[in-house]
Amino acid sequence: KTMNVSENLLRSESKDSGLKNPVFVVGVFRAGTSLLYSLLNQHPQIALMYECDAWNFPRWLSGLRFKGDWLARQEFYNSALSRHRLTYGNSLRGLEEIKTPEDLYTVYGQGKSAALWGEKSPFYCFRLLQLAARNPGSPFVLIWRDPVEIYRSVQMAGRTTSFFGRPGMLSRLIVYQEKMLEQAVKLEKTGTRIYHVTYSDLVDKTSEVCEGICDFLHVPFDSRMLALSEADLSAVYYAPQHQHLRRGVIQRRKIADKVLDSKTTCKLERFRNRWSRLNRAWFPEKKSAAGTSEPSFFERNYHRVVGNVLCFWDDTKRALFEFLPITWLRTYRQTVRWFYAGRQGTPEPKLSFREQIASHWITILVSYLLIAGLGMVDLLNPRLNFLPFYMVPCAILALMINWRWGGFAALITAFIGPVLLSRIDTAFAHPGIFAWNTSMRFLLLLSIVLLTDRIRLEVAYGKTEKV
Repeated sequence: KTMNVSENLLRSESKDSGLKNPVFVVGVFRAGTSLLYSLLNQHPQIALMYECDAWNFPRWLSGLRFKGDWLARQEFYNSALSRHRLTYGNSLRGLEEIKTPEDLYTVYGQGKSAALWGEKSPFYCFRLLQLAARNPGSPFVLIWRDPVEIYRSVQMAGRTTSFFGRPGMLSRLIVYQEKMLEQAVKLEKTGTRIYHVTYSDLVDKTSEVCEGICDFLHVPFDSRMLALSEADLSAVYYAPQHQHLRRGVIQRRKIADKVLDSKTTCKLERFRNRWSRLNRAWFPEKKSAAGTSEPSFFERNYHRVVGNVLCFWDDTKRALFEFLPITWLRTYRQTVRWFYAGRQGTPEPKLSFREQIASHWITILVSYLLIAGLGMVDLLNPRLNFLPFYMVPCAILALMINWRWGGFAALITAFIGPVLLSRIDTAFAHPGIFAWNTSMRFLLLLSIVLLTDRIRLEVAYGKTEKV
C-alpha cells in the first residue's frame, strides 16, 4: 500500500510543541543568517527550512498563486523541496495535501520529529508585517550586522556569484535594511514576539546567543547547537560564499585585500549613523570616517527610489516564474545557463579602458565610421529601415572586444532611427512613441551583441570542439 505521508503528518500533532505557528529567522543578505540557521537546526527540536522563499512573492497575487501548481513551481524555482529531501526525483507524490507554505513547514518539521519549524530567508526583510498578519503568534528571530561588513561580504561574493554581482546591490541593501528596521519597530509595538541578534555577538558569544534564543523559543538549550562541524548543510546552496560556513568553524572571514572604496564606506557609515539613531540596540554606535553625519535627504531618497524599483523588478520576475508556461521558463533558464557558462573559468585578461582602446583602436574606429556612414544614408530617407545594417558594427565590437563595447554602440544606434524619424514626422517625436521605438531597437541590438559575445568566448577560449 502507498502511504500518503503529507496527509498523515498534517493530521498529526507534535506532542512536545506548545507552538503552533512557524518561526521566522530574518536578516539582510550576507548578515549571518546562514550561520544562525545552521546553529539553530542543530537543535533536535528545531527544523527550519533554508530559503524556500515561499512568501517572497507579490502579496496581491498570492491568492491566485495557491490555486495553481505552486508547489511544483516552487521546486522549479529554487529546488526547495529536493534540497530538503521532500521529493525523490521529479515526483511530488506524497505531497498532495500541501496547500500553503504553512503546510510545507509542518510536513518538514514533523518529518524530523521537531517541536518547532519555520523558515530562514533574507528576502523576508520586506515581508515581516505580511508574515505576522498571516501567522499571528509567530516568533521572529532577527539578525543585524554592520552595513559596511555586509556590503564588503556582498562584494566578495559578487566576484564568483552572479546574484551578488548584479548592479544596484548597494541600493538593495539600503532598502532592505530600512524596511526591516521600520517593520521590526511596528511589530514590536503590536506585541509580536521578536528576538534580536547581532552578528558580532553570534560569532563572539555563540553560546550565550544560542541559550537566549532557546529561552525565547521555550525549548531547552542543547550543546549540539555549538557544533557547527556537525551541522546538516544539505539544504544550503553549494556556492563559493558558503564555503567558509562549510569549514565548520565559527569565526569571521578574513579579507586580505581592500574590497570597498572610501566613498562607499563613508556612505554606509552615514546610513549606519542613521540606523543607530533610530535604534541603538540593534546598531551600536561606532567611530567612523563619516563622523556623526547622516545621509542627506537626496542621498536617502535616491537609494530608496532605486532600491524599490529594483525590488519591484525582482518581484515581477518572481511572479513570471509562477504564471508563465513552465516550458518557457525551462527554455529561458537553459539559455541563461548556456550564456553564463562560457564566462566561467575563462582566462580573459582584465584590461583597462585605455588598454582596450590601444589594443583595438582600428576595430573601434572602423565600427564607429560605419555607424556614422549608416546614419548619413539613413538621413537621406528616414522612412527606410536600416536596422539590420546597424547590427553589423555592434556585432563587430562584441566579437572583437567584448559585449560592453557592443552594448554601448547598440545604445547609440538605437537612438539614430527614432531621432531622424521625429524630424520628418512630429508624431514620432511624442515621448511615449520615441521611448518605445528606441527601447525596442536597443533590446534587439543588445540581443545580437550578447549572442555574438558568447560566440567570441567559445571561439577564443576553447569552448568549441577542438581540431
